[in-house]
Parts: sequence; C-alpha cells; structure tokens
Amino acid sequence: MTQFEEIIRKFQIDGEITEVTTLGHGTVNHTFEVDCGGEHYVLQEMNHVVFKYPTEVMNNVALVTEYLRDVIEEEGRDPDLETLHFIRTTSGNLLLQTERGSYFRLYRMIQCGKAMKKPASPEAGYEVGRIVGQFHRRLRDFPTNQLSYTVPKMHDMKKIVRAFTDSVRSDICFRTADCQEQIRFVLNRSEQISYITEAVDAGEIQLRVTHNDPHYKNILVDPVTGKAICLIDLDTVMPGVSILDFGEAVRTGAATANEDEKSGDIELDMDLYQCILRGYAEEMGRVLSEKEWELINYAVWLVTYEHGVRYLTDYLNGEQSATDFSDEQQNLYRAVNQFYLTLDIEEKMDEMNEISREVCCRH
Repeated sequence: MTQFEEIIRKFQIDGEITEVTTLGHGTVNHTFEVDCGGEHYVLQEMNHVVFKYPTEVMNNVALVTEYLRDVIEEEGRDPDLETLHFIRTTSGNLLLQTERGSYFRLYRMIQCGKAMKKPASPEAGYEVGRIVGQFHRRLRDFPTNQLSYTVPKMHDMKKIVRAFTDSVRSDICFRTADCQEQIRFVLNRSEQISYITEAVDAGEIQLRVTHNDPHYKNILVDPVTGKAICLIDLDTVMPGVSILDFGEAVRTGAATANEDEKSGDIELDMDLYQCILRGYAEEMGRVLSEKEWELINYAVWLVTYEHGVRYLTDYLNGEQSATDFSDEQQNLYRAVNQFYLTLDIEEKMDEMNEISREVCCRH
C-alpha cells in the first residue's frame, strides 16, 4: 500500500488510509477502492494508451459532473448520490501525473450503488432507459462547444467502413478467405450508414452531451430497490447524437446473449427493448426532435452493425483489441453475434417502429 499511499496523499483528503483494494475487472483503467478514515474513494490510474489526451478527457468529465451537480441540486436531489465528485490534488489539479508518466484521479465512492447486472426484468429494462434519458435531459442545455472530442470521429461510419475495406484488401493475417460471408454482410449494408450524419448536417438533429458507452455495466443501481442511481465511467463524454446512446443501451441491455458467446444464438428481446424505450422517453420524449424519433430504431440497428464491423476489422487485422488472447477468434465470435443481432433487428424493425410511434405520441 506504500506506493498508493504516496499517491493518495497528494489529493485533498484527510484521515488515515486503512485499506486499498482492487475494484472491478476493468480492462481499460486500473481501479482501486480506498478506505480513508471511514470515507471511501475510488482511485483510478488512467490508461493513457487508450485515452491519448487524458487532460482533455478529465476536463470534459469535470465540466459535465460540475454542471450535473448544479442541475441535481436545483431538482432538490443529492448530487453526491447521483453523479461523481472528483477530488483535486493538493496543487489544485484534477489529475495527478507521476514521474513515470502515469495519470491518477480520485473521486468519492457512491457506496450505496452497485453495478447493474444484465437486465432480466421489465423493471430493470425501464431503469436502463430512464437513467440514460435522465443523463441526456439534465445536460440538454450544456454548451457542447466547451467539450473536446477526446475520441475523434467515434461514430464516423464512413471511416469505420473504410478501415474495414482496407483490412480486407491488405489481409495481413490471411483471414479473409474464411470470412467471405461476413465480408459480404458488411458490404451489402454499407450504403445505409449515413442517415444520422446527414440529419445532423441538415440541422434536423442537434449535437448534445452524450455518454458514448451507456452499457448496463456502467449504471449504478440501488441493490435494495433496483432503481438506477446514475451513469458512471464518463471518459467518453463529449458532443454526440443522443439516439446513438439510446441505441447502445438497447444493443447491450436488450440482447438475449453476451456478445462474447460462441453460439451465435442472439436476438433482440422485444419486451426489454420496449421497456428501455419507455424509460428513455419518460425523460427525453419531449426533448427529441421529430427526426430523432424517426431514426431512433435505425440508431439501434446502426450501433449494432458498427460494433460488428469493428470486431470483424480487428479480427482481420490480428485481434488488436482482444481481451482473451488465448482465443484468436474472439473478435470473430463477437462480429458474428453482432451480425445475427443486426439481422434480427432488421426483421423486427416494423414492430419496433410501431412501438416507438405509440410511445412518441404519448409524449
């Protein structure tokens, strides 16, 4: 604990450090729980390989959480419970950079919250949609020009498909011969990827503050009531399109299987989809534009297709983002799962559109 104690003491906290334990199983940042005089904090070593601009990332996070705290207080609620509170260093900074080039940050732990598990009930699905919608609603008036694009062109589908076609042409790992069906799947849909970008360019969809990774695992819930408390893991907060966040919440929250499973037996649970939509609309139904409502289910399709393309590209390039290096086909499994899910969404699109029209009319 000596190493961590030296780091922790450079933040503005008091009390004796009694325990530091590893927290979670994150593959990006190294995260630890700190018990200091009975107060609990989260210490994170940021991965500056993944996040190449840690100062800009932290500036975005600070601006957004400070704004959220004001909004939450105005609503008469507790900001220490419903958003993160970062502790500054003794020098007044939000990040501590060590002599070895590592970056650390510290924030108060929301002890009553636990990471959400895979939604398995209508109530859990509703909470996924509600908390993502609440995040968007509370930040709807935030001036997005204050935020940096810390992951440039994150959902730029033309760039993503271009990277894919480059990987097919180069075939550096000699894998394209065994992936012809998946390659055709991507190319057959490559003309359907720009509807949201075109709507943004036409002024029909405005950019707002988006989370960009509203996976159910990034939602804290009250373990007693099951109610969602807040979104965490804000490193990808930046200007974006709200319905893409909704699409990601549905992709991860309403799929019937985990994307890492090898069976390819995955589809969209329509009951969970409908609950996520209703929860989201409860918060954002009156804020979304007519065009956003028109494209909200297309956004579910698009982010699912996007993940499949990314995974297949990584597989063709040699597993650059694999987490299980013992299985060289991990990203191929992921891609196939996402393509099966994409197909299922296509088959259910008419039903989804009918549901979303009904929900839209109520708001």
